Amino acid sequence: MGIIVRQGFKSSIVSYIGVVIGIFNILILYNQYMTQEQLGLYASTLLTFPVIYMSFALLGVPSVAVRFHSRFQDHESRRQLFTFIIITPLVGLAAFAGLYLLFKPLYIKVYLDHSPMLVKYYYIFIPLTVGMVYLLALESYSRINLRIAVPSLIREVGLRLANSLFVILFGYKVITFDTMVSLTVASYGLAIIAMLIYLYFQKRLYTSLDFGFIRHPAFKEMYRYGLWVLLGGASAALLPHIEKVLLPAFEGGLGSTAIFDIASRIALVISIPRNSIVMISAPIISEAYARNDIAHIDTIYKKSSLNLFIIGTFLFLGIWSNIDAIFSIIPKSDIYSQGKWVVLMVGVSRIADMATGLNSEILTNSKFYRYDIVFMLFFTVLILLSSQFLIPVYGYNGAAAAALFSTVTYNVVKLFFIRKKMGIQPFTQGTLKVIALAILVYTIVYFIPYPASVRSLPATLLDMAIRSITVAVIFGGGILAWNVSEDISTGFRAGWSFVRSTVFKAK
Repeated sequence: MGIIVRQGFKSSIVSYIGVVIGIFNILILYNQYMTQEQLGLYASTLLTFPVIYMSFALLGVPSVAVRFHSRFQDHESRRQLFTFIIITPLVGLAAFAGLYLLFKPLYIKVYLDHSPMLVKYYYIFIPLTVGMVYLLALESYSRINLRIAVPSLIREVGLRLANSLFVILFGYKVITFDTMVSLTVASYGLAIIAMLIYLYFQKRLYTSLDFGFIRHPAFKEMYRYGLWVLLGGASAALLPHIEKVLLPAFEGGLGSTAIFDIASRIALVISIPRNSIVMISAPIISEAYARNDIAHIDTIYKKSSLNLFIIGTFLFLGIWSNIDAIFSIIPKSDIYSQGKWVVLMVGVSRIADMATGLNSEILTNSKFYRYDIVFMLFFTVLILLSSQFLIPVYGYNGAAAAALFSTVTYNVVKLFFIRKKMGIQPFTQGTLKVIALAILVYTIVYFIPYPASVRSLPATLLDMAIRSITVAVIFGGGILAWNVSEDISTGFRAGWSFVRSTVFKAK
């Protein structure tokens, strides 16, 4: 777990810096200068739709690269793998562009009445998809070389800072909204250039291509695997954003989407550690399968589940304990505080996903990978049906309820499947200890009285500090005192030793 922890820790730090920038952008900057409809377009759908489109255009390349990279170890075959990663998306992008243009009448029919801005910017999604496809393709190549921190820096921090700059220029009327959208597209081109420069300095960039991968012994298997994961990958990309695809088609349009987006982003802070751990764990799980080392996979499964459950629960407690205060300090809080229950439901769904560990990655890299796609399609159908039923009745709250129901059902079904087929499961006694601590902490925080002056910023910040410290001390202290997680306890001791040896000795 050493390299997983190191690279995951670095990537998590970068991701959280990006999250801080993103939260500032959406809650303060975008809110300050954009209308509710503009925010719904720029912050939600503009960068959501291409994520879904690129999942088809990539043709499963990231998953294929992770699963088969161990079969491309020498210099020549590594060049072939790089060529495969670069060339294959061209085929997918050509197919996507053709289908996208073909279905334009249906797109207009779905969104014109409630979200006309989505129709206005119809064509901008094509270059955005191209940029996202190649940024992710290059990131997957860096990922199989166990280097994820810098790619995360480029994507999570660089692109968000660019967005900040564009919105400030728009807010001060230096550029128009149309120009801001165009500059956002251009920023992905700059991010791709930055990734290529990074790979060059890592000596991982090949300036000449080698199409010998077509003759590689693994190519036939890669081709078949890629076709299978295509549907699963498309579903995986669609599922986290499906509400932002559906909401603009219903009453409220992009305005409701903006409320849901702000609330869900607050909750999705919880799942950032999982994203980082997944990026660095998947290649190691793949290599363990190549050795048929199920015991090592079981260890990763249990440790990832426990550590992610602890981190996710800790972050959720901190957010939900301060949810009213968080909404009270953002601009237009009277509008966006309506999404409070979205935060609760999306947050709980993220914790459920983290508590079940790396189940998708374990299935995807195993001989049962076809079942993962079946489960993903099941999840897609489940959330589509529940959303179609709940959104017309409850709006954005209905979208969050559909996500919670579908996520929990999906993970429970998949958990039982892995237990039956592989004989491993993610839970330990530590899981029950985390639940007990969480109940205790929330009960204590619940009875802390709120400040009398709810509109006073100093009083609000003091209340947030008190509640956050209470969560940190009791929950964090309980985790350490009870030695719930060996990894977290070891990490804390190492960090404390570093502080003692540098800070206190310096004095």
